[in-house]
Amino acid sequence: MFVKTKSVFALFHFAIVIIIFMTGCANTKPALQTGNVSPDFVPAKHLVFIGLDGWGGAYISKSNMPTVKRMMSHGAWSLDARCVMPSVSWPNWTSLFYGTPPEQRNREDFPSIFTIIKDNEPSKKSVLFYEWEELEKICPDEAAEKQEILSNIESAMKVAAYIKEQKPFFTAVAFDEPDFTGHTKSWGSAAYYSKLTEMDNLIAVIEQAVKDAGIYDSTVFVFSADHGGAFRGHGVNFLKHRKIPMIFYGYGIKDGFAIPSPVNIYDITPTMAALLGMEIPPEWTGRILHEIFK
Repeated sequence: MFVKTKSVFALFHFAIVIIIFMTGCANTKPALQTGNVSPDFVPAKHLVFIGLDGWGGAYISKSNMPTVKRMMSHGAWSLDARCVMPSVSWPNWTSLFYGTPPEQRNREDFPSIFTIIKDNEPSKKSVLFYEWEELEKICPDEAAEKQEILSNIESAMKVAAYIKEQKPFFTAVAFDEPDFTGHTKSWGSAAYYSKLTEMDNLIAVIEQAVKDAGIYDSTVFVFSADHGGAFRGHGVNFLKHRKIPMIFYGYGIKDGFAIPSPVNIYDITPTMAALLGMEIPPEWTGRILHEIFK
């Protein structure tokens, strides 16, 4: 059985982190929080985040992903968002959900999108669907429901059924593809592009569930990834490793807006929190992307 790179090379990745910290080569310091959106903004009632592990921004233009590309064309997007270094899963999924890069998180109970929703809206339901087992650690048991999935149609139907029945306030779905295909067949290979099409089909199932639940017009969809890749790997400061998509679509989002400013993976959660009307913790150093709001 194929052993995932994120496990085999854990010590290698740790060594890279130490080198980065010692040499001061971490990402540019993120912009300080500038406050919430306009007081006239009415928050979304639901938000669906879908993350694809290893989904490089460099590969979207040539991909056959009609669902994602339709949403992108009618939403706000960047294919040049940057993940943190090293360009591997754990530091980036945590940066995404904690709104802050690793070197700026100074305590074990650092707030995440899940914990601030629980603290501010305890009656509202949040759920994390995850495939990579390490992601279970990102969300405390008391903060949200957690369910394991796979990158297949059965799991997409599982997510869809949950949305139709529960109509959750915040849904996070983290698939492990196309990372596995990238490692086995290479990023940019025919197999990689085929897998992107398969993942688009799963996204279409989830989108339809939101429509069937009757909450489509009050929902924001957010799409991104933890890192990209090239050849059969990732982990270094190479553009194809670091460039990821960042796509916002739906309620309250501008139509056909290419985000002009530099954006980082840790800007996603402050923006999602603002879209849901949440107070932004002062510890978060990612910025709200005010420019994408209508």
